[in-house]
Amino acid sequence: MEQVTFIILGVTGDLTKRKLIPAIYQLIKNKKIKNLAFVGISRSATSIEPIIAAAEKFIGQKDEQSWKLIKQSSYALAMNFDNQEDYQKLALLLKTIEQKHELPGNRIFYFATLPEHFSTITTSLSKNGLTTTNGWSRLVYEKPFGWDLASAKNINKKILNVFDEKDIYRIDHYLGKELVSGIAFLRFTNRILEPLLNNKHVDSVEITMTEKIGIEGRGNYYDKYGVIKDIIQNHGFQLLALTAMEAPLKLAGGHIRDQKARVLKKTRLAEITLGQYKGYLNEPNVAPGSRTPTYARARFEVNTKAWKGVPFIITAGKNLAAKETSITINFKLAECRIQSCPTEPNTFKIRIQPDEGVSLNIYTKKPGTQEISPVEMNFSQGRFEANTPEAYGTLIEDVIRADQSFFVREDEIELSWKIIDNIPSDLPVVIYAQGSKGPP
Repeated sequence: MEQVTFIILGVTGDLTKRKLIPAIYQLIKNKKIKNLAFVGISRSATSIEPIIAAAEKFIGQKDEQSWKLIKQSSYALAMNFDNQEDYQKLALLLKTIEQKHELPGNRIFYFATLPEHFSTITTSLSKNGLTTTNGWSRLVYEKPFGWDLASAKNINKKILNVFDEKDIYRIDHYLGKELVSGIAFLRFTNRILEPLLNNKHVDSVEITMTEKIGIEGRGNYYDKYGVIKDIIQNHGFQLLALTAMEAPLKLAGGHIRDQKARVLKKTRLAEITLGQYKGYLNEPNVAPGSRTPTYARARFEVNTKAWKGVPFIITAGKNLAAKETSITINFKLAECRIQSCPTEPNTFKIRIQPDEGVSLNIYTKKPGTQEISPVEMNFSQGRFEANTPEAYGTLIEDVIRADQSFFVREDEIELSWKIIDNIPSDLPVVIYAQGSKGPP
């Protein structure tokens, strides 16, 4: 059990109340953390109570003792991220709090700000001695990490000037989802699967990340990024890399990240369709005449020996007919030796959300006939639901344990932005109806 000081930079956003405070609460309840302080930093917040109260409805049935610990250990500070005197105020506050709660100085600085603040805050934390304690200090950066290749390189350069890569955690919450973190385990611990996952047997791979909701008032952010930078650059490429990577020496740490980087180095865009849902221009804080896409369907080529020639198709978008995150591997049709041959391929599907699980579609003979019938072999993660942690809880625990296996390394970030930067900026953006499957 650990003792930790959490410093959330940009504490007033939805992320804190919906995900971060509930994740910290679960770690306390599950006895992963025995003592803590929680410090919320923003440009204007001077009281932590409204933030804690707003998070309470996302907790569910509470363990009162665990919730009481959070309420009694939470503080707020208003800061101008460009003002060095404010960092000295934070340093004094942290020292006072850690003495009060008898904490050893293990600090997690969580960047829930826009990426344009990453470099300034990181440099200032180091300059003002906030990361030098008797314990350890680790820095967690929310996605997106930059807004193009040049900005990502610049941020990486500046933070690596003052911190080692081992202390840097670039978060992609998809990697904390149980079925995503389990892809490597699923592939490389089952002999019946791995020999089939290559261009000899696979016809195509479809990665789907669709939502029924729109941008939900996030026009200031979303109109700058759009679906490609908000979803495909991070979540989409991480799912692609985990699906296509070669077997690592070990299913841990740098070994997994090495293999993901090798995949991204060989990935190229072949074709893309962009769309924008009808009514997007009426959303608050969206620029008049904006061409920001809210939908993309893209075909990528992974030019490795194992996957050359197999299309990886990523579909992502908002205000669509269904909410789904999944990876579907479509196998090639078997050589037909009967009169009534299958017309659809065998498929292996990893359902990330909703209805988390894994299914394999095969064919079998229909009893009493000479016909074939499709059969689905299905596993539902719901049978382990009581033991399935939330993504953010898993990842924060990994930060505490200094396990970087499912965080994104410097080279992965830059390789993914390099692919995105090669997408032409003048592509047509097709308007599609809300609740539809997107443009043709």
